[in-house]
Formats: sequence, structure tokens, C-alpha cells
Amino acid sequence: MGRPVIPDIVAFLQAAGKWIGDELNLDQLRAGDRLLVRTRHTHYLFLMTGLHTARLTTDRRDRPRGMVRIQGCVFGRSRMIKPGHLFCGGGLEFTLDHDRRTFTTTPIEAIQLISATPPSSAAP
Repeated sequence: MGRPVIPDIVAFLQAAGKWIGDELNLDQLRAGDRLLVRTRHTHYLFLMTGLHTARLTTDRRDRPRGMVRIQGCVFGRSRMIKPGHLFCGGGLEFTLDHDRRTFTTTPIEAIQLISATPPSSAAP
């Protein structure tokens, strides 16, 4: 018997007409990159320090901050997660390093990536 097929939540949402944005694969981020994720109530700024790890700051005092691991995105209250990916309409999920608490945001409205280094295909 083969491995069970695990459905891709993003493909499902696109087919269901509930997809509202592009997808960001966190594996493409490098140390020094800045990732801004905007939800309805908060702006989350991640200064990437490694693969899926970052220093988090926000525009609100009542939100978590510090060293985190970005887990991925969940859709609604389903708790179905697409690890290592972010997408508009999904809730950002991250874990604080110092106490291992995991947080899930309201749906992402916008994602902006500022790369610390130009892509390898860029001309000098």
C-alpha cells in the first residue's frame, strides 16, 4: 500500500474559490531578509535569522515579540496548516523561542518581502 495522498490546502482553497492571494514559500527566505505580514489589527515584522526563524517586532505593545519560529499558515479555525508557507486569507502561526507558546493571527491581508540580497539571476 502506498503513502496516503495529503491534500494541498492552498489547491483546495483555490478550487473552492476561497483563495484571495499569492503564496510565499518560507524556504526562499534568507538571514537578513525582512518579512512584513499585515493582518486586520497588527503589522508583524520578521527579521529573518535562519530557516523559518526570525526576530519578531510588531506595531502593538500587546502582541508577542522576540525570537520566533514561523510555522506556516492555517485556514480559518480549521487548524489545518500548510507548514512553511504563508498566504493571504490564512492565519499566520508562529512559536516563541523563549517559552514555546504558539500564536495564530487573524487572516493575513498583505505580505511584503524585502530581500537582503538580490536574486542570483540579477545582473551586476
